Amino acid sequence: MTKNMKSGGLLIVLAALFLGMFAIFGPGVYNDSDQYIKMHIHREPLYPLFLLCLRELFGEVWLTAMGIIQNLLAAFSIWLFAEYMAKKFSLRFFEEIVVVLLGIMPHMVTKYFSSLHLFITNSVMSEALCIPLFTLFLLECFKILTDGEESADEIQSVWLALILALLLSLTRSQMMVTLLLWAVSVCVKLFVVRVKNGALTLRLVGAVLLIVAVAFFGRSVAVKSYNLVFNGRFINNTYGTVNTLTNILYAADREDGENIKDEEARVFFYQMYDLTEARQANYKYAGDSWREKVEHIEQWHDTVKYEMIEDVFYQTYDKTVTSDYITQNLMADEVAGKIIAGILPECFGRWFADYLLIAGYGLIRSIAVIHPVINWVAFLLYLSAIAMTIWRIRRSLREEGRISGSAWLMALSLLAIAANVFAVSLTIMALSRYMIYGFSAFYTAYFILLVEWLRTKVRRI
Repeated sequence: MTKNMKSGGLLIVLAALFLGMFAIFGPGVYNDSDQYIKMHIHREPLYPLFLLCLRELFGEVWLTAMGIIQNLLAAFSIWLFAEYMAKKFSLRFFEEIVVVLLGIMPHMVTKYFSSLHLFITNSVMSEALCIPLFTLFLLECFKILTDGEESADEIQSVWLALILALLLSLTRSQMMVTLLLWAVSVCVKLFVVRVKNGALTLRLVGAVLLIVAVAFFGRSVAVKSYNLVFNGRFINNTYGTVNTLTNILYAADREDGENIKDEEARVFFYQMYDLTEARQANYKYAGDSWREKVEHIEQWHDTVKYEMIEDVFYQTYDKTVTSDYITQNLMADEVAGKIIAGILPECFGRWFADYLLIAGYGLIRSIAVIHPVINWVAFLLYLSAIAMTIWRIRRSLREEGRISGSAWLMALSLLAIAANVFAVSLTIMALSRYMIYGFSAFYTAYFILLVEWLRTKVRRI
């Protein structure tokens, strides 16, 4: 069987697997799905626009079209990633199959091990686009770091990665970190891989930072323009400040409210705090161990947000101001900001400790599932990954005078995991479907490092 036939066969098998999962389980519509369908102002524009196009083009069967497109995109991204890794690292066919299986694993983790048991690419959820786009983004960043100097492929990857980062940032707010990851990848290439003219390098870095600033500004204009067209307001997505308040309220004491300068905001805070106290939904009732603390936060996070913050705002505004949900959102965000400004300085230590605990669970969920034993396995996997990366860097610098591709891939995957985890943990829980973006890249890098280590052992025999 020729190489092209094997490659085509892999793509066909992947497509059949994903489409088979859609045929078996059908489209998934969940609590958040309605907000995407109705183009709610809480949601970033790209995925609702994608769904709108499907409804316009396919009418009543748009959910079927959605499932087919999302699943084919996932299959294609995994195949493209695996094909490039096989070429770059001279992997044998069975080794490429391992990379493909690692690409499939995140989808199986969320289906069989997460609380919702969803097959993401079957679902009306923005993650269905984000995961394959993120895979392609990481692939282009990897090419930036490893392609030849000033080659056409390198320049193409720089711009393609930037476009993918912009698309991701318009799909989920947490994915704005991809713009920073893009900047880091390009700057590392300039400083570490290709160091020639110091003054020119600094000017290029300045250009990169300017591009990132323009990208953030452009994203903001795009979001506001979308909301103007579909929601009648030239504003950014709302509810972000309310989201941020949730974990801060959880860490607060009642007396912290004395530091809130605005009287209306102070009254709202006391109402919210008293609800958390009445239902034992704050830090005081979390237990002593790391696991007890994180599980208590995760148990109560949505309840605090929806029943103790959102309901307090909206019930008050319904009676005294307006029932218009956009106006309510804007007012709630403004008051939430005033509450945060007053209480965060007083409870910062507890909030930051909780933030690190949530991020700790996020780091585990990025490569595993939560379990008392598996938690330690994940910790050891991270340690061994770092150790192998250091070994590979030292060896490749000594033998080849450059950093090897496998070390770059692991460094990139670790950076992507950390960026995603610490961005998400600022506002919401580090659930599996938010954490798995770097799963495949991490295990692929780990596998390739092991392959290269075994190859060095074989050469010595």
